[in-house]
Amino acid sequence: AMIKREITTLNHEGYLHPSEPNMITADDRRKLVDWCYSVVDRQFSRETVASAMDMVDRFLSMPSNSVDAARVSDEALRDQSKFQLLTIAALYSSIKVHERVALSSDLFAEICSRTYTAEEIEDMERILLSGLSWRCHAPTAYQIGLAILSLLLPYVDIPEVTWGFLIDEMKYLTELAVRDYYFSTQRRSTIALAAIFNVIRDMSTKERQEILGAFLRVIMDCFEF
Repeated sequence: AMIKREITTLNHEGYLHPSEPNMITADDRRKLVDWCYSVVDRQFSRETVASAMDMVDRFLSMPSNSVDAARVSDEALRDQSKFQLLTIAALYSSIKVHERVALSSDLFAEICSRTYTAEEIEDMERILLSGLSWRCHAPTAYQIGLAILSLLLPYVDIPEVTWGFLIDEMKYLTELAVRDYYFSTQRRSTIALAAIFNVIRDMSTKERQEILGAFLRVIMDCFEF
């Protein structure tokens, strides 16, 4: 189900073009991801940032379905302040969708040192969600990675501590991928599989590497990776 949604409704092209000097850059995006991580690390999950950036990336790369969305998308690609506001609104919305405790727009304005008002954040959130046709539940690479590992678990006899290492390292790699604009143009299932293969490569015994690698290849044959 995750892969079907990924292929049909959640795929998108890139939106940054280095040949255009007036556009925002991949470095601008990375700095905002790091700022989002610093906000959620106090009490929320980093997966919330992955979801927020997925919303931003899809919004900026998809054809806009309204005049407001088209205007904001064009402005955000050429104005660092607008791009920042769009990212803040996406994080604000993602926290409401994915976390047990929501933050008010006024508190979010405070977190942003009053660079933007609560009203500006709320208005941008409305335009963002409308531009995405309210598709704000896209599975993250980490979630797909967990689904893949859950298929392996019944068939592979590996100590619990090794599974914990595998999950933690896969999570870390998918969090790093969120920071890199290149990976925003890749399918989340591709990132998840690559992260798992990388962790398996670094595992202690060759036997475990071969067993897990073999089962992963079976899974790749069964689904549309």
